[in-house]
Amino acid sequence: MLFRKIFSALFNGFAMWQTSKGHAETIAKLRMRIAFSGVCGVIVFSCISYRLVDVMIVRRYISSDGPCRRVDDTERKADIVDRNGELLATSIVTASCFADPSAMIDADEAVEKLSKIHGMPDSNKLKMRMSDRTKRFVWLLRHVSPQLQEQIMDLGIPGIHFQKDYKRIYIHGNLFSHVVGCSDIDGVGVCGLEKSFSKELTAFGTENKSLVTTLDIRLQAIAHEELRNAVSKFKAAGGNVVLMSNTGEILAMVSLPDFDSNDLRSCSINDMFNRNTLGAYEPGSVLKIVNVAIALDSGSAMLSSVYDATHSLKIGKFSVTDFRGKKRPLTLAEAFVYSSNIAAAKIEQGFGARIQRAYMELLGLLDKASLEIPEVGSPIIPKIWNETAAMTISYGYGLAITPLTLISAVTSILNDGMRVTPTLIYGKRKRSVDGDRVVSSETSRALRDLMRLVVRYGTGKKASVDGVEIIGKTGTAYQTQGRGYGADCNRKRITTFIGGFPKDVPQYMLLVSLDNPKATDETNGFATAGHNVAPTAKNIFKRIVPLLYSADHEPDDSDLKSLKYVKLG
Repeated sequence: MLFRKIFSALFNGFAMWQTSKGHAETIAKLRMRIAFSGVCGVIVFSCISYRLVDVMIVRRYISSDGPCRRVDDTERKADIVDRNGELLATSIVTASCFADPSAMIDADEAVEKLSKIHGMPDSNKLKMRMSDRTKRFVWLLRHVSPQLQEQIMDLGIPGIHFQKDYKRIYIHGNLFSHVVGCSDIDGVGVCGLEKSFSKELTAFGTENKSLVTTLDIRLQAIAHEELRNAVSKFKAAGGNVVLMSNTGEILAMVSLPDFDSNDLRSCSINDMFNRNTLGAYEPGSVLKIVNVAIALDSGSAMLSSVYDATHSLKIGKFSVTDFRGKKRPLTLAEAFVYSSNIAAAKIEQGFGARIQRAYMELLGLLDKASLEIPEVGSPIIPKIWNETAAMTISYGYGLAITPLTLISAVTSILNDGMRVTPTLIYGKRKRSVDGDRVVSSETSRALRDLMRLVVRYGTGKKASVDGVEIIGKTGTAYQTQGRGYGADCNRKRITTFIGGFPKDVPQYMLLVSLDNPKATDETNGFATAGHNVAPTAKNIFKRIVPLLYSADHEPDDSDLKSLKYVKLG
Protein backbone atom coordinates (compact mmCIF):
# COMPACT_ATOMS: atom_id res chain seq x y z
CA MET A 1 0.00 0.00 0.00
CA LEU A 2 2.79 2.37 0.87
CA PHE A 3 4.60 1.79 -2.42
CA ARG A 4 1.31 2.13 -4.38
CA LYS A 5 0.53 5.54 -2.84
CA ILE A 6 4.03 6.78 -3.49
CA PHE A 7 3.98 5.66 -7.12
CA SER A 8 0.49 7.07 -7.64
CA ALA A 9 1.52 10.49 -6.35
CA LEU A 10 4.61 10.46 -8.53
CA PHE A 11 2.59 9.48 -11.59
CA ASN A 12 -0.09 12.14 -11.06
CA GLY A 13 2.42 14.86 -10.39
CA PHE A 14 4.47 13.97 -13.36
CA ALA A 15 1.40 13.70 -15.60
CA MET A 16 0.22 17.17 -14.64
CA TRP A 17 3.64 18.56 -15.28
CA GLN A 18 3.86 16.85 -18.68
CA THR A 19 0.40 18.03 -19.65
CA SER A 20 1.29 21.57 -18.81
CA LYS A 21 4.26 21.27 -21.10
CA GLY A 22 2.29 19.72 -23.85
CA HIS A 23 4.03 16.33 -23.76
CA ALA A 24 1.08 14.08 -23.00
CA GLU A 25 2.26 11.46 -25.47
CA THR A 26 5.14 10.37 -23.22
CA ILE A 27 3.15 9.93 -20.02
CA ALA A 28 2.20 6.33 -20.68
CA LYS A 29 5.80 5.25 -21.42
CA LEU A 30 7.22 6.95 -18.36
CA ARG A 31 4.53 5.47 -16.16
CA MET A 32 5.53 1.97 -17.29
CA ARG A 33 9.24 2.61 -16.64
CA ILE A 34 8.63 3.93 -13.17
CA ALA A 35 6.41 0.97 -12.34
CA PHE A 36 9.05 -1.45 -13.55
CA SER A 37 11.74 0.26 -11.44
CA GLY A 38 9.52 0.10 -8.40
CA VAL A 39 8.88 -3.60 -8.81
CA CYS A 40 12.62 -4.28 -9.12
CA GLY A 41 13.28 -2.31 -5.94
CA VAL A 42 10.69 -4.28 -4.02
CA ILE A 43 12.22 -7.57 -5.19
CA VAL A 44 15.74 -6.50 -4.18
CA PHE A 45 14.55 -5.25 -0.79
CA SER A 46 12.71 -8.54 -0.14
CA CYS A 47 15.78 -10.63 -1.02
CA ILE A 48 18.00 -8.66 1.33
CA SER A 49 15.47 -8.92 4.15
CA TYR A 50 15.11 -12.68 3.67
CA ARG A 51 18.89 -13.16 3.69
CA LEU A 52 19.32 -11.18 6.91
CA VAL A 53 16.59 -13.15 8.66
CA ASP A 54 18.01 -16.45 7.40
CA VAL A 55 21.57 -15.74 8.50
CA MET A 56 20.95 -13.98 11.81
CA ILE A 57 17.96 -15.91 13.13
CA VAL A 58 17.02 -19.08 11.29
CA ARG A 59 20.50 -20.52 10.77
CA ARG A 60 21.66 -19.63 14.26
CA TYR A 61 18.62 -21.42 15.67
CA ILE A 62 19.22 -24.47 13.49
CA SER A 63 22.94 -24.60 14.33
CA SER A 64 22.23 -24.65 18.06
CA ASP A 65 20.63 -28.08 17.71
CA GLY A 66 22.50 -29.25 14.65
CA PRO A 67 26.16 -29.82 13.83
CA CYS A 68 27.26 -26.84 15.93
CA ARG A 69 26.77 -28.48 19.31
CA ARG A 70 26.74 -25.98 22.15
CA VAL A 71 29.24 -26.80 24.89
CA ASP A 72 27.90 -26.42 28.43
CA ASP A 73 29.40 -26.78 31.89
CA THR A 74 28.50 -30.47 32.10
CA GLU A 75 31.33 -31.20 29.68
CA ARG A 76 34.05 -29.77 31.90
CA LYS A 77 36.24 -32.60 33.18
CA ALA A 78 37.23 -32.83 36.83
CA ASP A 79 40.70 -31.84 37.99
CA ILE A 80 43.40 -34.39 38.72
CA VAL A 81 45.50 -33.59 41.79
CA ASP A 82 48.36 -35.15 43.74
CA ARG A 83 48.01 -36.52 47.29
CA ASN A 84 48.46 -33.03 48.76
CA GLY A 85 45.90 -31.36 46.49
CA GLU A 86 48.42 -29.88 44.05
CA LEU A 87 46.90 -29.47 40.60
CA LEU A 88 48.15 -31.86 37.90
CA ALA A 89 45.47 -31.53 35.21
CA THR A 90 42.55 -29.14 34.76
CA SER A 91 40.22 -27.73 32.10
CA ILE A 92 40.10 -24.10 31.00
CA VAL A 93 37.43 -22.26 29.00
CA THR A 94 38.46 -21.42 25.44
CA ALA A 95 36.80 -20.29 22.22
CA SER A 96 36.85 -22.39 19.06
CA CYS A 97 36.36 -20.95 15.59
CA PHE A 98 33.96 -22.50 13.06
CA ALA A 99 32.54 -21.50 9.68
CA ASP A 100 29.11 -21.67 8.10
CA PRO A 101 30.03 -21.92 4.38
CA SER A 102 26.40 -21.56 3.32
CA ALA A 103 26.27 -18.11 4.93
CA MET A 104 29.41 -16.77 3.25
CA ILE A 105 29.13 -14.12 0.57
CA ASP A 106 32.58 -14.74 -0.91
CA ALA A 107 34.32 -17.87 0.35
CA ASP A 108 37.51 -17.21 -1.65
CA GLU A 109 37.87 -13.76 -0.13
CA ALA A 110 37.30 -15.22 3.35
CA VAL A 111 40.01 -17.83 2.77
CA GLU A 112 42.45 -15.18 1.57
CA LYS A 113 41.89 -12.96 4.61
CA LEU A 114 41.93 -15.76 7.20
CA SER A 115 45.07 -17.44 5.85
CA LYS A 116 47.04 -14.22 6.34
CA ILE A 117 46.51 -14.38 10.12
CA HIS A 118 49.40 -16.07 11.91
CA GLY A 119 48.21 -19.21 13.64
CA MET A 120 45.38 -20.02 11.22
CA PRO A 121 45.53 -23.02 8.84
CA ASP A 122 47.00 -22.32 5.41
CA SER A 123 44.83 -21.32 2.46
CA ASN A 124 44.68 -24.83 0.98
CA LYS A 125 43.30 -26.33 4.19
CA LEU A 126 40.81 -23.50 4.65
CA LYS A 127 39.64 -23.76 1.05
CA MET A 128 39.17 -27.51 1.39
CA ARG A 129 37.12 -27.14 4.57
CA MET A 130 34.86 -24.46 3.12
CA SER A 131 34.53 -25.88 -0.40
CA ASP A 132 31.10 -27.40 0.23
CA ARG A 133 28.74 -24.43 0.32
CA THR A 134 25.86 -26.62 1.50
CA LYS A 135 27.55 -27.25 4.85
CA ARG A 136 26.51 -25.19 7.81
CA PHE A 137 29.32 -26.15 10.19
CA VAL A 138 33.04 -26.85 9.78
CA TRP A 139 35.80 -26.40 12.35
CA LEU A 140 38.46 -23.88 11.36
CA LEU A 141 40.55 -23.76 14.55
CA ARG A 142 40.04 -25.21 18.01
CA HIS A 143 40.98 -23.46 21.25
CA VAL A 144 41.74 -20.03 19.80
CA SER A 145 43.73 -17.57 21.91
CA PRO A 146 42.02 -14.26 22.82
CA GLN A 147 44.46 -12.32 20.62
CA LEU A 148 43.79 -14.53 17.62
CA GLN A 149 40.05 -14.40 18.25
CA GLU A 150 40.16 -10.61 18.16
CA GLN A 151 42.06 -10.60 14.86
CA ILE A 152 39.52 -12.95 13.27
CA MET A 153 36.54 -10.96 14.52
CA ASP A 154 38.04 -7.72 13.23
CA LEU A 155 37.80 -9.10 9.70
CA GLY A 156 34.01 -9.06 9.96
CA ILE A 157 33.56 -12.04 7.65
CA PRO A 158 29.94 -13.32 7.45
CA GLY A 159 29.66 -16.98 8.39
CA ILE A 160 32.66 -17.03 10.78
CA HIS A 161 31.65 -17.70 14.39
CA PHE A 162 33.03 -18.74 17.78
CA GLN A 163 31.67 -21.06 20.43
CA LYS A 164 32.58 -21.89 24.02
CA ASP A 165 34.93 -24.85 24.40
CA TYR A 166 37.07 -26.58 27.04
CA LYS A 167 40.76 -27.38 26.73
CA ARG A 168 42.59 -29.86 28.96
CA ILE A 169 45.74 -28.36 30.49
CA TYR A 170 48.57 -30.29 32.16
CA ILE A 171 50.23 -27.94 34.60
CA HIS A 172 53.61 -29.66 34.72
CA GLY A 173 54.04 -30.60 31.07
CA ASN A 174 56.00 -33.86 30.86
CA LEU A 175 56.51 -34.45 34.59
CA PHE A 176 53.52 -36.80 34.95
CA SER A 177 52.96 -37.63 31.28
CA HIS A 178 53.04 -41.43 31.52
CA VAL A 179 50.86 -41.60 34.62
CA VAL A 180 48.32 -38.80 34.27
CA GLY A 181 48.36 -39.26 30.50
CA CYS A 182 46.78 -36.85 28.04
CA SER A 183 43.60 -36.06 26.10
CA ASP A 184 42.87 -35.37 22.46
CA ILE A 185 41.54 -32.07 21.12
CA ASP A 186 37.99 -33.02 22.14
CA GLY A 187 39.05 -33.76 25.72
CA VAL A 188 38.78 -37.54 25.32
CA GLY A 189 41.44 -39.42 27.31
CA VAL A 190 44.15 -40.99 25.16
CA CYS A 191 46.36 -42.67 27.76
CA GLY A 192 47.09 -42.86 31.48
CA LEU A 193 44.54 -41.89 34.12
CA GLU A 194 42.87 -39.59 31.60
CA LYS A 195 41.83 -42.62 29.57
CA SER A 196 41.03 -44.97 32.46
CA PHE A 197 38.79 -42.45 34.22
CA SER A 198 37.49 -40.49 31.24
CA LYS A 199 33.83 -41.08 32.14
CA GLU A 200 34.33 -40.42 35.84
CA LEU A 201 36.26 -37.22 35.21
CA THR A 202 33.46 -35.94 32.98
CA ALA A 203 30.71 -37.01 35.36
CA PHE A 204 32.29 -35.26 38.35
CA GLY A 205 33.49 -32.20 36.44
CA THR A 206 30.57 -30.00 37.47
CA GLU A 207 30.41 -31.18 41.08
CA ASN A 208 33.62 -29.52 42.26
CA LYS A 209 35.22 -32.94 42.76
CA SER A 210 38.79 -33.94 41.97
CA LEU A 211 40.48 -37.23 41.21
CA VAL A 212 43.07 -37.47 43.99
CA THR A 213 46.11 -39.58 43.13
CA THR A 214 48.71 -41.16 45.40
CA LEU A 215 51.45 -39.20 43.62
CA ASP A 216 53.50 -36.51 45.33
CA ILE A 217 54.67 -33.71 43.06
CA ARG A 218 57.79 -33.10 45.17
CA LEU A 219 58.90 -36.74 45.03
CA GLN A 220 58.04 -36.98 41.35
CA ALA A 221 60.16 -33.92 40.56
CA ILE A 222 63.14 -35.35 42.47
CA ALA A 223 62.88 -38.75 40.78
CA HIS A 224 62.52 -37.16 37.36
CA GLU A 225 65.50 -34.86 37.81
CA GLU A 226 67.85 -37.53 39.17
CA LEU A 227 66.85 -40.06 36.52
CA ARG A 228 67.32 -37.48 33.76
CA ASN A 229 70.79 -36.68 35.14
CA ALA A 230 71.69 -40.39 35.20
CA VAL A 231 70.46 -41.01 31.64
CA SER A 232 72.58 -38.08 30.48
CA LYS A 233 75.65 -38.97 32.54
CA PHE A 234 75.74 -42.62 31.51
CA LYS A 235 74.46 -41.99 27.96
CA ALA A 236 71.61 -44.45 28.46
CA ALA A 237 68.81 -45.02 25.95
CA GLY A 238 66.29 -44.39 28.71
CA GLY A 239 65.39 -45.21 32.27
CA ASN A 240 62.61 -45.56 34.80
CA VAL A 241 61.88 -45.01 38.50
CA VAL A 242 59.10 -46.23 40.78
CA LEU A 243 58.71 -45.08 44.39
CA MET A 244 56.05 -46.98 46.33
CA SER A 245 54.91 -47.15 49.94
CA ASN A 246 54.37 -50.46 51.75
CA THR A 247 50.61 -49.90 51.40
CA GLY A 248 50.99 -50.08 47.62
CA GLU A 249 50.53 -46.37 47.00
CA ILE A 250 52.74 -45.16 44.16
CA LEU A 251 54.32 -41.87 45.22
CA ALA A 252 56.37 -41.31 42.06
CA MET A 253 56.59 -42.99 38.67
CA VAL A 254 58.93 -41.73 35.94
CA SER A 255 59.78 -43.15 32.54
CA LEU A 256 62.29 -41.59 30.14
CA PRO A 257 62.07 -40.57 27.39
CA ASP A 258 58.77 -38.86 28.06
CA PHE A 259 56.53 -36.31 26.33
CA ASP A 260 54.66 -33.08 26.94
CA SER A 261 51.03 -33.95 27.69
CA ASN A 262 50.01 -30.56 26.31
CA ASP A 263 51.52 -31.29 22.88
CA LEU A 264 50.42 -34.75 21.80
CA ARG A 265 51.14 -34.09 18.10
CA SER A 266 54.88 -33.70 18.63
CA CYS A 267 55.53 -36.91 20.59
CA SER A 268 56.53 -40.29 19.21
CA ILE A 269 55.44 -43.81 20.10
CA ASN A 270 58.78 -44.34 21.82
CA ASP A 271 58.20 -41.25 23.99
CA MET A 272 54.78 -42.54 25.05
CA PHE A 273 56.09 -45.98 26.04
CA ASN A 274 55.83 -46.44 29.80
CA ARG A 275 58.85 -48.55 30.77
CA ASN A 276 57.55 -49.12 34.29
CA THR A 277 54.27 -50.76 33.31
CA LEU A 278 54.57 -51.83 29.66
CA GLY A 279 58.19 -52.93 29.30
CA ALA A 280 58.86 -56.59 30.10
CA TYR A 281 62.55 -57.16 30.86
CA GLU A 282 64.70 -59.96 32.20
CA PRO A 283 65.50 -58.45 35.62
CA GLY A 284 68.88 -60.04 36.28
CA SER A 285 70.23 -60.50 39.79
CA VAL A 286 67.46 -58.55 41.53
CA LEU A 287 65.33 -61.67 41.02
CA LYS A 288 67.68 -63.45 43.42
CA ILE A 289 65.61 -61.82 46.16
CA VAL A 290 62.75 -64.08 45.11
CA ASN A 291 65.06 -67.08 44.66
CA VAL A 292 66.43 -66.85 48.21
CA ALA A 293 62.98 -66.12 49.64
CA ILE A 294 61.64 -69.33 48.07
CA ALA A 295 64.58 -71.35 49.42
CA LEU A 296 64.15 -70.05 52.97
CA ASP A 297 60.35 -70.13 53.01
CA SER A 298 60.10 -73.62 51.52
CA GLY A 299 62.64 -74.95 54.03
CA SER A 300 65.04 -76.17 51.36
CA ALA A 301 67.87 -74.00 52.68
CA MET A 302 69.09 -71.93 55.62
CA LEU A 303 71.28 -68.83 55.73
CA SER A 304 74.20 -71.05 56.68
CA SER A 305 73.69 -73.53 53.81
CA VAL A 306 76.84 -73.83 51.69
CA TYR A 307 77.05 -73.88 47.88
CA ASP A 308 80.22 -74.48 45.91
CA ALA A 309 80.87 -71.59 43.53
CA THR A 310 84.45 -72.54 42.74
CA HIS A 311 83.77 -73.56 39.14
CA SER A 312 81.25 -72.61 36.47
CA LEU A 313 78.05 -74.64 36.20
CA LYS A 314 76.96 -76.34 32.97
CA ILE A 315 73.32 -75.97 31.86
CA GLY A 316 72.94 -77.83 28.60
CA LYS A 317 75.35 -76.25 26.13
CA PHE A 318 75.67 -73.08 28.23
CA SER A 319 77.81 -72.33 31.27
CA VAL A 320 76.74 -70.34 34.33
CA THR A 321 79.53 -68.07 35.53
CA ASP A 322 79.97 -65.32 38.13
CA PHE A 323 80.97 -61.73 37.47
CA ARG A 324 84.11 -61.24 39.56
CA GLY A 325 83.27 -64.41 41.49
CA LYS A 326 84.90 -65.51 44.76
CA LYS A 327 85.93 -68.92 43.31
CA ARG A 328 85.12 -70.73 46.57
CA PRO A 329 82.24 -72.30 48.49
CA LEU A 330 79.73 -69.69 49.69
CA THR A 331 77.06 -69.71 52.34
CA LEU A 332 73.58 -68.71 51.17
CA ALA A 333 74.07 -65.30 52.79
CA GLU A 334 77.43 -64.81 51.04
CA ALA A 335 75.99 -66.02 47.72
CA PHE A 336 73.30 -63.35 47.96
CA VAL A 337 75.58 -60.50 49.05
CA TYR A 338 78.20 -61.29 46.39
CA SER A 339 75.45 -62.05 43.83
CA SER A 340 76.72 -65.44 42.70
CA ASN A 341 74.90 -66.87 39.66
CA ILE A 342 76.45 -70.30 40.23
CA ALA A 343 75.20 -70.45 43.80
CA ALA A 344 71.78 -69.11 42.78
CA ALA A 345 71.30 -71.96 40.32
CA LYS A 346 72.34 -74.49 42.96
CA ILE A 347 69.98 -72.88 45.49
CA GLU A 348 67.13 -73.41 42.99
CA GLN A 349 68.07 -77.06 42.60
CA GLY A 350 67.23 -77.46 46.27
CA PHE A 351 63.51 -76.71 45.76
CA GLY A 352 62.96 -77.35 42.04
CA ALA A 353 60.95 -75.92 39.16
CA ARG A 354 57.49 -76.82 40.46
CA ILE A 355 57.89 -74.99 43.77
CA GLN A 356 59.58 -72.09 42.03
CA ARG A 357 56.63 -71.58 39.70
CA ALA A 358 54.11 -71.93 42.53
CA TYR A 359 55.80 -69.17 44.56
CA MET A 360 56.10 -66.91 41.54
CA GLU A 361 52.40 -67.31 40.85
CA LEU A 362 51.67 -66.48 44.50
CA LEU A 363 53.84 -63.34 44.23
CA GLY A 364 52.03 -62.22 41.07
CA LEU A 365 55.14 -62.43 38.90
CA LEU A 366 53.37 -64.51 36.26
CA ASP A 367 50.32 -62.26 35.96
CA LYS A 368 49.62 -58.89 34.45
CA ALA A 369 50.06 -56.23 37.12
CA SER A 370 47.00 -54.49 38.49
CA LEU A 371 47.07 -50.71 38.07
CA GLU A 372 44.56 -47.99 37.18
CA ILE A 373 46.10 -47.10 33.81
CA PRO A 374 45.58 -49.02 30.54
CA GLU A 375 49.28 -49.26 29.64
CA VAL A 376 50.11 -52.43 31.56
CA GLY A 377 52.09 -55.25 29.96
CA SER A 378 52.08 -58.99 30.55
CA PRO A 379 55.08 -61.11 31.57
CA ILE A 380 56.90 -63.31 29.07
CA ILE A 381 56.95 -66.80 30.55
CA PRO A 382 58.99 -69.81 29.38
CA LYS A 383 56.99 -72.14 27.16
CA ILE A 384 58.49 -75.13 28.94
CA TRP A 385 59.12 -74.56 32.65
CA ASN A 386 61.62 -77.34 33.18
CA GLU A 387 64.70 -77.59 35.39
CA THR A 388 66.86 -75.79 32.84
CA ALA A 389 64.43 -72.85 32.67
CA ALA A 390 64.15 -72.80 36.48
CA MET A 391 67.92 -72.57 36.91
CA THR A 392 68.23 -69.59 34.53
CA ILE A 393 65.24 -67.89 36.18
CA SER A 394 66.98 -68.26 39.57
CA TYR A 395 69.51 -65.59 38.61
CA GLY A 396 67.17 -63.40 36.54
CA TYR A 397 67.07 -64.74 32.98
CA GLY A 398 64.41 -66.62 31.00
CA LEU A 399 61.50 -64.70 32.58
CA ALA A 400 60.66 -61.15 31.49
CA ILE A 401 58.52 -59.01 33.82
CA THR A 402 57.62 -55.37 34.17
CA PRO A 403 59.38 -53.18 36.76
CA LEU A 404 55.99 -52.59 38.39
CA THR A 405 55.46 -56.34 38.81
CA LEU A 406 58.97 -56.70 40.23
CA ILE A 407 58.71 -53.95 42.84
CA SER A 408 55.26 -55.20 43.88
CA ALA A 409 56.56 -58.74 44.48
CA VAL A 410 59.71 -57.62 46.32
CA THR A 411 57.73 -55.17 48.48
CA SER A 412 55.34 -58.00 49.40
CA ILE A 413 58.27 -60.18 50.51
CA LEU A 414 59.81 -57.39 52.61
CA ASN A 415 56.45 -56.19 54.00
CA ASP A 416 56.54 -58.90 56.68
CA GLY A 417 55.48 -61.27 53.90
CA MET A 418 52.10 -59.58 53.32
CA ARG A 419 50.91 -58.99 49.75
CA VAL A 420 51.10 -55.41 48.45
CA THR A 421 48.99 -54.33 45.47
CA PRO A 422 50.03 -51.11 43.69
CA THR A 423 47.60 -48.25 43.20
CA LEU A 424 47.56 -44.69 41.86
CA ILE A 425 44.27 -43.63 43.50
CA TYR A 426 44.47 -42.13 46.98
CA GLY A 427 42.40 -43.92 49.63
CA LYS A 428 41.61 -46.89 47.42
CA ARG A 429 43.69 -49.49 49.24
CA LYS A 430 45.29 -49.75 52.62
CA ARG A 431 47.76 -52.20 54.14
CA SER A 432 47.01 -55.88 53.44
CA VAL A 433 45.12 -57.88 56.04
CA ASP A 434 45.68 -61.39 57.39
CA GLY A 435 45.15 -63.95 54.66
CA ASP A 436 47.23 -62.16 52.02
CA ARG A 437 50.50 -63.71 53.14
CA VAL A 438 53.08 -64.68 50.49
CA VAL A 439 56.04 -65.67 52.72
CA SER A 440 56.56 -66.01 56.46
CA SER A 441 57.62 -63.18 58.76
CA GLU A 442 60.92 -65.02 59.38
CA THR A 443 61.66 -65.18 55.65
CA SER A 444 60.82 -61.51 55.27
CA ARG A 445 63.09 -60.55 58.15
CA ALA A 446 65.97 -62.62 56.75
CA LEU A 447 65.69 -60.97 53.32
CA ARG A 448 65.71 -57.51 54.88
CA ASP A 449 68.90 -58.40 56.78
CA LEU A 450 70.53 -59.78 53.63
CA MET A 451 69.62 -56.71 51.57
CA ARG A 452 71.10 -54.51 54.27
CA LEU A 453 74.36 -56.45 53.93
CA VAL A 454 74.31 -55.89 50.15
CA VAL A 455 74.26 -52.11 50.71
CA ARG A 456 76.95 -52.26 53.41
CA TYR A 457 79.37 -54.73 51.86
CA GLY A 458 78.13 -55.86 48.44
CA THR A 459 77.28 -54.41 45.02
CA GLY A 460 74.87 -51.86 46.51
CA LYS A 461 77.46 -49.94 48.56
CA LYS A 462 77.10 -46.82 46.38
CA ALA A 463 73.44 -46.58 47.38
CA SER A 464 74.32 -46.17 51.05
CA VAL A 465 73.15 -43.00 52.82
CA ASP A 466 74.60 -41.93 56.16
CA GLY A 467 72.12 -42.14 59.00
CA VAL A 468 69.58 -44.23 57.06
CA GLU A 469 69.39 -48.02 57.05
CA ILE A 470 68.99 -48.50 53.32
CA ILE A 471 68.39 -52.05 52.08
CA GLY A 472 68.78 -53.04 48.45
CA LYS A 473 69.88 -55.35 45.67
CA THR A 474 71.44 -54.63 42.27
CA GLY A 475 71.00 -56.48 39.02
CA THR A 476 72.67 -56.30 35.61
CA ALA A 477 70.96 -58.21 32.80
CA TYR A 478 72.08 -58.45 29.20
CA GLN A 479 69.42 -57.61 26.64
CA THR A 480 68.50 -60.08 23.94
CA GLN A 481 69.70 -59.23 20.44
CA GLY A 482 68.21 -61.51 17.86
CA ARG A 483 68.41 -65.08 19.16
CA GLY A 484 71.13 -64.37 21.69
CA TYR A 485 72.64 -61.67 23.86
CA GLY A 486 75.17 -60.27 21.39
CA ALA A 487 78.95 -60.40 21.37
CA ASP A 488 80.79 -59.62 24.60
CA CYS A 489 82.13 -56.33 23.20
CA ASN A 490 78.74 -55.15 22.02
CA ARG A 491 76.31 -56.34 24.68
CA LYS A 492 73.46 -54.12 25.81
CA ARG A 493 72.42 -54.08 29.46
CA ILE A 494 69.51 -53.29 31.71
CA THR A 495 70.79 -52.25 35.13
CA THR A 496 68.45 -52.19 38.12
CA PHE A 497 68.53 -51.27 41.79
CA ILE A 498 65.65 -52.11 44.10
CA GLY A 499 65.63 -51.20 47.75
CA GLY A 500 64.02 -49.21 50.51
CA PHE A 501 64.11 -47.97 54.08
CA PRO A 502 64.06 -48.30 57.02
CA LYS A 503 65.41 -51.85 57.29
CA ASP A 504 63.18 -53.28 60.02
CA VAL A 505 59.90 -52.02 58.54
CA PRO A 506 60.53 -50.78 54.97
CA GLN A 507 57.87 -48.12 54.53
CA TYR A 508 59.14 -46.95 51.14
CA MET A 509 60.52 -48.97 48.23
CA LEU A 510 62.44 -47.59 45.26
CA LEU A 511 63.24 -49.14 41.88
CA VAL A 512 65.69 -47.49 39.46
CA SER A 513 66.59 -48.87 36.03
CA LEU A 514 68.75 -47.67 33.14
CA ASP A 515 68.54 -48.93 29.57
CA ASN A 516 72.01 -49.70 28.20
CA PRO A 517 74.11 -47.27 30.29
CA LYS A 518 77.71 -46.71 29.18
CA ALA A 519 80.88 -46.91 31.23
CA THR A 520 82.59 -43.67 32.22
CA ASP A 521 85.98 -42.68 33.58
CA GLU A 522 84.36 -42.35 36.99
CA THR A 523 83.17 -45.99 36.87
CA ASN A 524 86.61 -47.26 35.78
CA GLY A 525 85.19 -48.75 32.62
CA PHE A 526 82.34 -50.67 34.30
CA ALA A 527 78.70 -50.33 33.22
CA THR A 528 77.15 -52.63 35.84
CA ALA A 529 74.34 -51.69 38.23
CA GLY A 530 76.60 -51.03 41.20
CA HIS A 531 78.29 -48.23 39.25
CA ASN A 532 75.28 -46.40 37.75
CA VAL A 533 71.83 -47.17 39.24
CA ALA A 534 73.14 -47.63 42.80
CA PRO A 535 74.56 -44.07 42.99
CA THR A 536 71.43 -42.79 41.23
CA ALA A 537 69.32 -44.42 43.95
CA LYS A 538 71.53 -42.81 46.59
CA ASN A 539 70.92 -39.36 45.08
CA ILE A 540 67.19 -39.96 45.20
CA PHE A 541 67.26 -41.35 48.75
CA LYS A 542 69.24 -38.36 50.05
CA ARG A 543 66.60 -35.96 48.75
CA ILE A 544 63.40 -37.83 49.53
CA VAL A 545 64.16 -39.05 53.06
CA PRO A 546 63.68 -35.57 54.63
CA LEU A 547 60.40 -35.13 52.74
CA LEU A 548 59.03 -38.56 53.58
CA TYR A 549 59.74 -38.08 57.26
CA SER A 550 58.44 -34.52 57.39
CA ALA A 551 55.19 -33.83 59.18
CA ASP A 552 53.42 -32.53 56.08
CA HIS A 553 53.95 -35.56 53.84
CA GLU A 554 50.66 -37.23 54.63
CA PRO A 555 47.71 -35.12 53.42
CA ASP A 556 45.47 -33.78 56.12
CA ASP A 557 42.03 -35.42 56.10
CA SER A 558 40.32 -32.03 56.26
CA ASP A 559 42.16 -30.93 53.12
CA LEU A 560 41.00 -34.03 51.27
CA LYS A 561 37.42 -33.48 52.39
CA SER A 562 37.54 -29.97 50.98
CA LEU A 563 38.64 -31.45 47.65
CA LYS A 564 35.60 -33.73 47.52
CA TYR A 565 37.82 -36.36 46.02
CA VAL A 566 36.30 -39.12 43.95
CA LYS A 567 36.29 -42.43 45.79
CA LEU A 568 36.84 -45.23 43.30
CA GLY A 569 36.89 -48.81 44.54
